[in-house]
Amino acid sequence: MNPAIRPKVLTSGCRVHVVATSGPVELERLDRGLRWLRQRLQLDLCVAENVQSCTGYFAGSDAVRLAGTRAAVGDVDAAGIMAARGGYGATRLLTSLDAEPLVAFPKLIVGFSDVTALLAWAWVRAGVCGIHGPVVTQLATLCEDDRDRLIFMMRGEDPGALESAEGTVLHGGVVEGPLVAGNLEVLRSLIGTKFMPPLAGTILALEEVRERPYRIDRALTQMLTSGVLRGVRGIALGQFIACEEPEHGHVDSPSALDVVIERLGTLGIPLVTGFPFGHDRVRNAALPFGTRVRLDAQNGLLSMLEPVMQA
Repeated sequence: MNPAIRPKVLTSGCRVHVVATSGPVELERLDRGLRWLRQRLQLDLCVAENVQSCTGYFAGSDAVRLAGTRAAVGDVDAAGIMAARGGYGATRLLTSLDAEPLVAFPKLIVGFSDVTALLAWAWVRAGVCGIHGPVVTQLATLCEDDRDRLIFMMRGEDPGALESAEGTVLHGGVVEGPLVAGNLEVLRSLIGTKFMPPLAGTILALEEVRERPYRIDRALTQMLTSGVLRGVRGIALGQFIACEEPEHGHVDSPSALDVVIERLGTLGIPLVTGFPFGHDRVRNAALPFGTRVRLDAQNGLLSMLEPVMQA
């Protein structure tokens, strides 16, 4: 791919849209996250009206979620877009989103989980890199180190290497490349669409929540057999939260980690588990999406080689 377009750093007073592209938003947690953003970064936050909506498992209908997202993408005076929460629903909007305003006026997009789809859309369709990081409703419960890390990255600074303190090294080695970070199931759902990021030459970072081992196996098998993992240089695995079999399941069933190691181990590339990003309420370290990183698998370190933002 062409070199990523870097949005400008976020400074005090910058306008940032808070969008709800996916599931219904817990307003008390949202309010706490908004207060932290205003106090810590002094951002001018423009909150989408549909954060208060609930239509089934969506924060409003496709039409209202799309309208809020289009307004954020098209705002020429805005510097960033942050997701209120994940859930499900962002993929339903992608074919109706116009990337041209993002090309003309690049904005930082921050989010994870279902927002993986929006990060991928921005990178593939507009060449704009983003931050795979906390959603607004998660900010109030995160540890200070991870909140500081997010701030460093939003200001165009290097937060330092992310360490997998208790992870498993399946294959050692040091590799470099653009980082594509995301939720396993959401990335899998993009296969065969024009929004799937090309992964050859990249470092891939994956996390998951509430998917049983056999479903993780199915998703990884599809990624392997479809060929989308061909040429990936290295893999950093984050949290796999609540991904174990229920107690009444087969006692000899493999764990989620067993499945991931067995499936991805066939690639024979540097792979490390245990990085602190994903759906944990206390830890979700921000990662760059689309900019170059170094994975030192032997030492369990993931380092940024270039900033997400430009001055």
